This record gives sequence, structure tokens and C-alpha cells, in this order.
Amino acid sequence: MLRPLNNKCLAVVCLSLIFILTFGASAHRQDFRVTDASLKADNERLSGPCPLKAAFNGYITANGPGTVKYTFTRNDGATGPSYEMEFKEAGKQAVSIDWTLGDAGALPHYVGWQAIKILSPNELKSDPALFELTCLKETPPQNKRQSAADKISSLLALGGEPAQTTKGQFIACPVKETRTEITTPLPQPWWNTPQIGNLERVSVQTIGGNPTLVCEYWAYGRTVSIMRRFPEGATDCTAEGNGFTCH
Repeated sequence: MLRPLNNKCLAVVCLSLIFILTFGASAHRQDFRVTDASLKADNERLSGPCPLKAAFNGYITANGPGTVKYTFTRNDGATGPSYEMEFKEAGKQAVSIDWTLGDAGALPHYVGWQAIKILSPNELKSDPALFELTCLKETPPQNKRQSAADKISSLLALGGEPAQTTKGQFIACPVKETRTEITTPLPQPWWNTPQIGNLERVSVQTIGGNPTLVCEYWAYGRTVSIMRRFPEGATDCTAEGNGFTCH
């Protein structure tokens, strides 16, 4: 009568060990988490001709191997895309982000912050990385005299007027970067931060049935375009560099 009892005891012990090992391994896997996140502005007090670029660097710390999903948040309410970071073991990994803003007329002074927001395996947010930005008027270089040809070239580049070349007329996009902002009146206490967008590409499109020169800039996560018709007498234009060559 003792043998069946011993067999039953042995079976119970084995099942208990299997349960403990399985539960322990599962608990170990589920225990992966981010334990710390930190972000700091490279320069907490920026000043100079605007727009200025505020750069931020920091790190994310995890307690073991696994995948971390995170994003960046800002004081103006904007949230960046989500990113993934793979940890092969416990430790920390570096992250970085930058923010270009400021306008001598519309936004000469600004105080803001960015922060890291952990999305998974657990939710966590770093302390805000504070910065202050002040736009300064650009001082023109002294004792530098432009030749007549240089002045004409500058005016053509800024104004987008056609310049004769061996290939035909060259029409440059009027500006290298644009300031884009929401002009709709906003109720208090809402406000908007102007975005500075660089020239991304040029193209020739048909708009309203007419061939059109289009300069495309990047702002607010989308393309913002400025455009004009073909110059008088031109029948064909091709996109080239920062403008168009027309014949």
C-alpha cells in the first residue's frame, strides 16, 4: 500500500517543480522594464541669428534584454514618431533629438522643453529638458564690398527672377527656407510655434491646366509649396538644383 502513495507524491512533486519553473521563467520575461530615462539640452541658453537648432541628448536604461518603444514630447503639445530600441542585456543606450525654431520678428524669445516618453514595456517619462532661446540681429560683415555682378546675382537668387545661361533662363526658388505658421486667430490660452522649413525639392506640375513651377518646403511634418507660372515666352521648363531652366 505504500508504493502507490509514493508514486502519487512523486507525481505531485514533479508537477509542482514544473509549475514553479514555468511561472518563474514567465515572471522573469514579464519583468523586463525601463528603469530610467533622461534627456538634457546641449545648450540650455541659445542665442544668435534665428532660426536656431536646439539639440538634446540623453539615454534610456533597461533592466534586461527586450524591446523598448519610445517617443519625444514637447511643451507645445507636439509628439514625434515612435521609435524602437533593442536591448541585448541590462544597461543604457543613447538617444538624441533636435528642434529648429525662432524668428527675429515673430518669435524672438522662447522658453521650452523636450522629454522622452516610454511607451512600452512600461510607461515612464523623463524630466523635461529645459532650454531658452534668444534671437539676435545678424550683424553684416564689415569692410566687405560686393561687386556689381555679386549684387545682381544675389538679387536674382532671392527674387527668383530669370537669369540667362547657356542652357536658357534659370529661375531660382525665391528663398532657401520658409517660416510656416497658423494664421487663424486662436482663443486664449492656445498658441502656435512657427516652423522653419528648408527647400526640399523642385518640380514642374500642371495646376489648373497650366504648367507651373513648384518649390516645395518641409514644415509641420508635411510639404508646403510656393509656385508660379512659366516665364513669358517659355514653352518648356525642367527642375534643376534649387530652381528651373526654361526655354
